[in-house]
Amino acid sequence: MKKSLIALAVFGAFSGAAFADGSVQLYGLIDLGVTHFTGIAQGNIKNAPAGTPTVSSTGLSSGVESGSRIGLKGTEDLGGGVKAMFDVETGFCAAGTGQGGVVGTANSGTSYCTGGPNGGFMQRQSWVGLNGNFGTVMAGRMYTNPFNNEANMDPFGYGLTGNIGNLALGVPRSQQTVVYITPDLSGFTGNIAYVFDAVGQGTITSSTPQTSKVPRAVSVDGQYANGPVLVGASYTQASNLLANPTTQVNDGKNTLWQLFGSYDFGVAKLSGIYEKSSNDYSATYPDAKFYMLGVTVPVGPGAILASYSHVDNGMTDGQAKQYAVGYTYSLSKQTNLYASYAHITNGNGTYYGGGDSTDGFHGVAGQSANGLGVGIRHQF
Repeated sequence: MKKSLIALAVFGAFSGAAFADGSVQLYGLIDLGVTHFTGIAQGNIKNAPAGTPTVSSTGLSSGVESGSRIGLKGTEDLGGGVKAMFDVETGFCAAGTGQGGVVGTANSGTSYCTGGPNGGFMQRQSWVGLNGNFGTVMAGRMYTNPFNNEANMDPFGYGLTGNIGNLALGVPRSQQTVVYITPDLSGFTGNIAYVFDAVGQGTITSSTPQTSKVPRAVSVDGQYANGPVLVGASYTQASNLLANPTTQVNDGKNTLWQLFGSYDFGVAKLSGIYEKSSNDYSATYPDAKFYMLGVTVPVGPGAILASYSHVDNGMTDGQAKQYAVGYTYSLSKQTNLYASYAHITNGNGTYYGGGDSTDGFHGVAGQSANGLGVGIRHQF
């Protein structure tokens, strides 16, 4: 017990010294809410055909509006207007283990609470960079251009049960990434990112044909913001993806285009995004299109959120729609309450089951899915 107290005292003294000049900041977020999802494929299997039994999931979830996390970030003044900066961030499950369980089956739903891209030690973000009059250069694991654009246009901020990620085409994070961001050029900013390992399988090739080429990716993004107006476009290409099931040679590619914009009228903010994904290695899923229209209406210390999303995966009857509404209420600058509801309608060629910022579920072809969440989020 005495050793624990001494350790805490030493950590406290170190923290006070480290944070005194504001160069390093300990930060975090705890989000807990009660969620209820229906229309989930039994066993949470992918691409469940029509007629597959559905089950529901009800419980206390960590990371409904935003994934629970803790991190360290900071800057160092190097002189001449140049600063070094870093951010390392790990996710954790504030609700304890077992999140993502599905009633009526031995299998669990998909939850990134304790593993995967939203969990695992320092697997949310881990990057270091330089900033100056030349712009910003960063390297490490970070959010992708498509994800940032989706989150910025989504009234739900890529969280809650109505988030854009239930149907959208972007990938949230990339590892092995180097990015350059321009300075603000009279309202215009742009960036270019290069990903050395696009699918997380390592950058060292083996002698087998399947991994003879390492999947890479490049992304270019530009946007203009002036007062209430924001417009932008983005292009991402992943190459050396698995192409031929016979030869296993990785020479296929996938491209993703985005057009997006928003206008803030004061009494309401309108936003929208359009995406088109194409690939040359799959006849089953040759093209996909997605769009979302959203509105955010400030009401006192809170806001009403609403959006409509539509995706077409290119298959026969491969269309799905999502209607979502929500409300957030700020108790302070750091704490807010939230509530949201989403309804997904699947065609006979789509299988979306919905989710929130941390959990995700597979649905059944032709079967509707619903998600409801109510909770509290505290940032520190």
